[in-house]
Amino acid sequence: MDQQLQQQEMAVFQGVDFVRLRSGRLYAHAAEDGRSVCLDPRRESHNAVWAVTPRFCPTTATYCVLLRGAYGRYLGAPDATARPCSSPCRAAEQRDFDRPEILAILWRTVPTSRQGTFLLKDASERYLRANPRCLCLLSCRPGVSVSTCRGLGKAIQWTVETVPRGGRPDNPIARDSLFARVCPPLSRLCVRWFSEREIRYVDTDGTGAFSEDNWLSTRYTGRTMTNLKRHLVNLLPPDLIAQYTLCVRAGRYGQPTPLAINLPRSRERLDIMLFQYAVSAVDLFIYPDVNAVAGAEAPARDEPVPDE
Repeated sequence: MDQQLQQQEMAVFQGVDFVRLRSGRLYAHAAEDGRSVCLDPRRESHNAVWAVTPRFCPTTATYCVLLRGAYGRYLGAPDATARPCSSPCRAAEQRDFDRPEILAILWRTVPTSRQGTFLLKDASERYLRANPRCLCLLSCRPGVSVSTCRGLGKAIQWTVETVPRGGRPDNPIARDSLFARVCPPLSRLCVRWFSEREIRYVDTDGTGAFSEDNWLSTRYTGRTMTNLKRHLVNLLPPDLIAQYTLCVRAGRYGQPTPLAINLPRSRERLDIMLFQYAVSAVDLFIYPDVNAVAGAEAPARDEPVPDE
């Protein structure tokens, strides 16, 4: 494909830091389980916002973008099979960036005849598809998938809403579970059983750099980001008392993502990087204004923290 035409197709993402993906009245959300992608009507939510990272794919020689969700993972799907027709529709996922190149998390836009709407196609020639209705007998949330079939009409047509930058958000409110309030004697044991997870963490130096050999591990119970920060800071040497920004990194090649919400419900391991407020790298972390009006113009972007 001609490079000039590719760049025109990707113009919707040029100079943009954050977007929402809307299908009808529903938005593609990074689901709270930390892995699936669902459709949800709430737009004033960090789960509805995807950070944009431009990228050139040498395998396909195309300009693409990575779309990174609130938990640091990337919008994608299972890797394409050698026989795509045997599985034309696969559920979309929040994926770790754990290999140098993953075609299933690279997206490019294809304009449609409907003004303001686009097709989102991954590097394996699959289209992002909205599934607003569930056809199975069990109740489930509307979801998002990828499909090799283009003839799906509005199901694969997305409105890309630009989200401008905002200030550093307040820490999310910590709430005890209903069970913890009703049954306090048993709650600690049950919460530990159902929500304990491994946290791998690393403290960055004064420039924001770190070594892959310096990761440490701890166990953490619950989902509250504020308590996690307190837990990790208490594990650092006492002479390192400072204010920290907690970032989650999804895979060795993932970009550090500031935690603006509480942790996902799953008990999967999370990799957390601690950045002191004083280090210059913190100034490069940017946040979306989730309350901004749809389609607001984004300011000029700075260079983000580079992928590790």
